[in-house]
Amino acid sequence: MPLNPEDELRSFELPAEAQVQRTLQLSAELEAAEVTVLSPNGEVTVRVNSAGGLADLQFQPEADQVSRDELARLVLTTSRRAQAKLAERVGELTASTYGAGSGTAAFVSGAYASRYPQPDDDSEAR
Repeated sequence: MPLNPEDELRSFELPAEAQVQRTLQLSAELEAAEVTVLSPNGEVTVRVNSAGGLADLQFQPEADQVSRDELARLVLTTSRRAQAKLAERVGELTASTYGAGSGTAAFVSGAYASRYPQPDDDSEAR
């Protein structure tokens, strides 16, 4: 039985179209991704956007109890923690879209994880 070229073409188009739709959905989810983190003792709340940039910074009443130098350190370390959580969130989003074992999910997750690694608790305490 000869193959119909139109049927063959359609068999490739449907999976490709589904892949495009998944990719567009992931792109929208990544663009909307934000992460908010509170410093360990509640002095600072930091929100980072999908690019890892500072989107919001709030000083809580507890911030009045620490020096400006300590407050500056808290802002930086809390921002790094928020960026690391963003990398985790991106990993979750890509895994749910492409599957945890997919090359695409590994590539995207790896890119964020290398850019925003988990902070080392010892170096953050200094």
